[in-house]
Amino acid sequence: MKFGHRITGRINAYDDKGRGTFEIENQDKTTSTVAIPFSAIGDDVATTFIKRDHGVKVARLEEIKTPGPDRVAAPCPHAGVCGGCLWQHLSYDAQLNMKLGMINKAFENAGHAERITTVEPSETQFHFRNRMDYTIGWNSEIGLKEYGSWNRYVDLKTCLLLDADVTHILQHVREWMKESDLQPWDAKFHTGDVRYVVVREGKNTNERLMIVVVKDATRVTESSRTDLTTRLSPFCTSLLLGEQALTTDISLSQTFETLKGNPWLEEIVNETRYRIHPNSFFQTNSAMAAKLQHVVKNFCGTPTRLLDLYCGLGFFGIYLAKQLPDLNISGFEIDAEAIELAKHNATTNGVSDRCDFTSGPAEDLSWKEIAADMIILDPPRAGLHPKVLKTVLEKKPQTIVYVSCNYHRLVEELKQFKDLYRIEELKALDLFPHTPHVEVVCKLVLRDSAIISG
Repeated sequence: MKFGHRITGRINAYDDKGRGTFEIENQDKTTSTVAIPFSAIGDDVATTFIKRDHGVKVARLEEIKTPGPDRVAAPCPHAGVCGGCLWQHLSYDAQLNMKLGMINKAFENAGHAERITTVEPSETQFHFRNRMDYTIGWNSEIGLKEYGSWNRYVDLKTCLLLDADVTHILQHVREWMKESDLQPWDAKFHTGDVRYVVVREGKNTNERLMIVVVKDATRVTESSRTDLTTRLSPFCTSLLLGEQALTTDISLSQTFETLKGNPWLEEIVNETRYRIHPNSFFQTNSAMAAKLQHVVKNFCGTPTRLLDLYCGLGFFGIYLAKQLPDLNISGFEIDAEAIELAKHNATTNGVSDRCDFTSGPAEDLSWKEIAADMIILDPPRAGLHPKVLKTVLEKKPQTIVYVSCNYHRLVEELKQFKDLYRIEELKALDLFPHTPHVEVVCKLVLRDSAIISG
């Protein structure tokens, strides 16, 4: 099949990437799966073939001849192209049902009998994110990349994921670049000046931190710095000029210059105050992050010694220390800036005497001798490092609470955990409306036989 070949069919399923699919018959009488982003079950569609993806034919949606029952009018004018949202065209109930089905299918395919019964919905479906990283395209676009592309960009005029001020913020940056004679970054040829506009919000503190990321800060004159500050000050409490000299396409900065306010952001979740470094991870849906903390606390019970791996800036550990006055925390995190802020956050929240935070990769196993009756695991999307998984199983804590943003990795790692542990509780929360992503929390309890054998 050649590029541009026309394919028609009716969407009857979704794949694990959230794309609608149907089967077609090949010339040799075998069948192939066709995956169409931005389609919905029940859609009768006309598409064109664009590429192959691990044996799947990927097609571009050209026409919806008959819409499926779950299809709705997407409120964003960029829906259907922008990579920020894959499912805006689906009703929210349909999104939740699809996430539930996809999680349970992953558990079934991995050989697990356990099932999720429901996905807790996000409190709001729009303007819920507290962070967006808007990229600069080679043709001066400012926005997000097109779905499935690394070098095509959507020049956003609005973004319904963050606050409505984004429209004005991005336009001011466009005008500033032009008047300052600063060139957009070209990710293919590694040329240009301005790379990202990062917007972070404290939904419960009314703070907004903005970072304009450039290749070389010396290219930004003092008058350009002043102009940028004047333009963006009405929209932020803090403004930083970040520098990232690496050619790698990342929005993190190696160094910062503060143009306005503090070089950090603060957010409050469940009456716990967190100071956040510009580069540090924080749950992107503040309202649902509060519910996620409640779930973790309910799963934890009343431990006295907690080992918090991948602890970040103390999101779970500090909250639990405030709730459980007899609990002592040992937290480990590779992000050194986050660890310094975890220490600050523990002091701010009055629990520093019971919290010990250490910087370093979890896989260096510097935590392996710490006695703990409970471990919280909150790894990145890649899941646990094999050395971490092996050592956790050797330690045999009574309880493990695993917070997973990638249930595909979770179901694979559970195969090893279940040699010693049983799954006592599972909970899914939708922190990411309009995407296939979902947070899954799993409570693992040591089997009696494992205690005896240990």
